[in-house]
Amino acid sequence: MNLDIELVHKLQIMREWFLIHQASDKVIYIIGFLIFMSLLVVLLAKRFHVPIVVGYVFLGIALSVNIIEWLPFLSEEAKEWYAFTTESFDYIATFALAFIAFTIGSELSVKILRSLGKKIIYIAILEATGAFIIVALATFAITKTLYLSLVLGAIASATAPAATVMVLKEYNAEGLLTSMILAIVGIDDAIALIIFSLVEPLALGLYLGQGDISIVHALVAPTIEIGGSILAGLLIGYFSQKFISNMEDKTKKILTLVSTIVGGSAIAIFLHLSPLITNMFIGFAYRNFARKNLGIAEYMETLTVPLYALFFILAGTEIRLDSIASAGFLILAFVYTIARVIGKVGGASLGAHLSDAPEKIKKYVGLGLLPQSGVAIALAYTVQKHFIGGESSLTVFNNIPLSDNVGLLVFNTLLFTAALTEVFGPLATKYAITKAGEIGEH
Repeated sequence: MNLDIELVHKLQIMREWFLIHQASDKVIYIIGFLIFMSLLVVLLAKRFHVPIVVGYVFLGIALSVNIIEWLPFLSEEAKEWYAFTTESFDYIATFALAFIAFTIGSELSVKILRSLGKKIIYIAILEATGAFIIVALATFAITKTLYLSLVLGAIASATAPAATVMVLKEYNAEGLLTSMILAIVGIDDAIALIIFSLVEPLALGLYLGQGDISIVHALVAPTIEIGGSILAGLLIGYFSQKFISNMEDKTKKILTLVSTIVGGSAIAIFLHLSPLITNMFIGFAYRNFARKNLGIAEYMETLTVPLYALFFILAGTEIRLDSIASAGFLILAFVYTIARVIGKVGGASLGAHLSDAPEKIKKYVGLGLLPQSGVAIALAYTVQKHFIGGESSLTVFNNIPLSDNVGLLVFNTLLFTAALTEVFGPLATKYAITKAGEIGEH
């Protein structure tokens, strides 16, 4: 009871502080500025034929807290407000990933999945496990630290759908390769979650010097989470599409769509499920249970333009230049990035060959699986929270020092490499669909 009263008192103090300092005004200033800058990015990207998402990420890096701190014309108070406000925008990433997951699911028809068949299973499993194995081996070779290599390898298995989906939409890509990429990024996060959930307890036990690994935590928990997310998504999606199919009014359709996606995320979070997998299967239900075209594609495209712009810009602002300046960190990040590209592209190509996929799938499917943010960064957050209290003296090549804080090292590595892949990943995706002849009019 005393704790509740104390918490209420603290919340009242925070509320008064936010009102006195007009915190909401600062949020409006920054969002307004970022939206305006995103317009300039679009104009430049169109002029120079560069994927828009690349421009968003570069803008975010240019507006990172470290860069802003160097500006002499801003007061210390303004700099602190900027840092505080940009770091409080986590909900934008949650919303953006929810809409992205829905978009992926809505592209996956049962007919397409049946036609692609075992090809998807082979490619998805081998590209994810390929990244895990190659990154784990490569980072262990230079750090000689098994627990660090295991968590980096597990996180490397994840592919961020956001940048890839945005490029495919921007260039109106259609065809077998496009369908294959969308299908793979759609199920990749489920595979990555399974790998991470199996590996992280083992790595944590090694880090803390404990040998006991709970089979419930390592196997049953992720199975329940993934299965529950799929079931929740299918149920929500089924009833939502049934409800929206009887509507003709645009306003009702938009509000139903938004409340379904955002509400699906809220339900998933409340039930400790995956919002990303839940919304992916909501979209899947929309695509496969609806008896007619629901006419929501145009609404989705319009609704998500500013949301995606803010998401990618804010992802770029997460980079902390002062934490990536050491030689040891740069070596680790470089090895991680190269090993992950080899694992993803090599694993996808191997899966395509084993499943006797068409030639353009063998050549180019791996190039659409390189971006990494979203789920990977969320997993890195998990590592940062769990990996505390153990002994750590980390080096690269036995003599170049790394950060002693394992959790922070993993998180910074993911932020840095995610920014890199958010830049060259979309370029690789554009190259793949161009070579495959699947770019439409735009």
